[in-house]
Amino acid sequence: MMSILALKLLLAILFGAAVGLERESKQVQSSPGGVRTHALIALLGAICGILFVSNFEVLGILVAVVFFVILITYYAIGSYTTKAFGMTSELAILFTFLIGLLPMLNIIPLQFVVALFVALVFILSMKDRMKKIVSGISASELESFISYAIIALVVLPFLPNVGYKLADISFLTTVFDSLNINLGAFADLELINPQKIWIVVALITGIDVLGYTIGKLVGHKGGFSFASIVGGFVSSTSTTVSLAQRSKKSGLVNYLIGAALLANMASFIQLLLLIGPLNAKWLVFIIPSLLIMIVVSGVLGYFFLKRKEIAVSESDVEVKDEKIFSLMAALKFASILIIVKIVTKVCLILFGKTGFVVGSVIASFAGIDAVVVNLAEMAGNVITYKFALITLLFVSATNLLAKTIYSYSQGNRKFANRLSLSFLVIVVCSFAGLLFL
Repeated sequence: MMSILALKLLLAILFGAAVGLERESKQVQSSPGGVRTHALIALLGAICGILFVSNFEVLGILVAVVFFVILITYYAIGSYTTKAFGMTSELAILFTFLIGLLPMLNIIPLQFVVALFVALVFILSMKDRMKKIVSGISASELESFISYAIIALVVLPFLPNVGYKLADISFLTTVFDSLNINLGAFADLELINPQKIWIVVALITGIDVLGYTIGKLVGHKGGFSFASIVGGFVSSTSTTVSLAQRSKKSGLVNYLIGAALLANMASFIQLLLLIGPLNAKWLVFIIPSLLIMIVVSGVLGYFFLKRKEIAVSESDVEVKDEKIFSLMAALKFASILIIVKIVTKVCLILFGKTGFVVGSVIASFAGIDAVVVNLAEMAGNVITYKFALITLLFVSATNLLAKTIYSYSQGNRKFANRLSLSFLVIVVCSFAGLLFL
């Protein structure tokens, strides 16, 4: 028992000293102390905890109250003198006291106290970097982050997790009955599940936010190649078109092709992130094909980047610093997804598997994400895993074909020819993944 108590006291002193070391290393003028002061504060918190568990609650409360009074007095005098009203140093002292107190009270497990200590030191050490990040956030970016918070935290929890079928709409069933029309297989056609639809919206926009945030944190240090990958996460089509347009004004054709291939590689990685939460079993089934697409596009991109004509800076890639997304864009995507789901299911009922593939391919011209989500939800339920994979490969090929058409219309012929040949290699190799089934 005594050995455990001694260990907790030692940890309290070490944790307090580490916080004080961070404060001292930053040369925080308003901080009331460094290593020794914070170590003593944590030790004081530990002593208060010992008093509480040893049935000396009154004495423990008295010591804690005296400490808080001293801390508040210091803050009041310091703020009045320096006219600076920040509370970071004082809150750090308070948390240091709690880090010493909590292990003794056994209120929470020791590992949570360690996590609290790590989080405290990490937040304190992020001061300079956070200032740079905050100063670089524009009003449109802030609006985008608030929009995502509304999507994921406000709207999603209140949507019903119920699938509404055609037969559930009494008005339509009454109309069809009056016309002596038998709905048949269409009666069980699911039109919408509000919560599932919105989960997908939150997932899609969340991936956009993640890619954009990584790009902002890394910044120009990531270089041209990394900027292309980030652009691919935001929109591989937009990035490809932008690079195609630059090919008309630049002699860096090989380098621009390499960047376009890396952007599309990022879009294939995005499929992994998108399908995984929706249908993990199907993801395992299709992983060979996806990995082939990722590896082939990455190797081709590396090949063209190494053949660059002259050095190039990351400013040659256009990744627009605008809104990451908006609520209106999210609503538009939800509407497209609903239409794609209904159209493809109707095609499956009326024309069988061939109609389903054709419907999915046509729908992919409006955007591949909605089609992929629809396939992930249907794979293993309405259609087999293999048939869903084959449809995915055709949809991906169609998407690359559309980008090829854009490259011919927006870029120079040399860029378009080499990029289209690279896309053809990716498509052929993706179908080779069927050999692993």
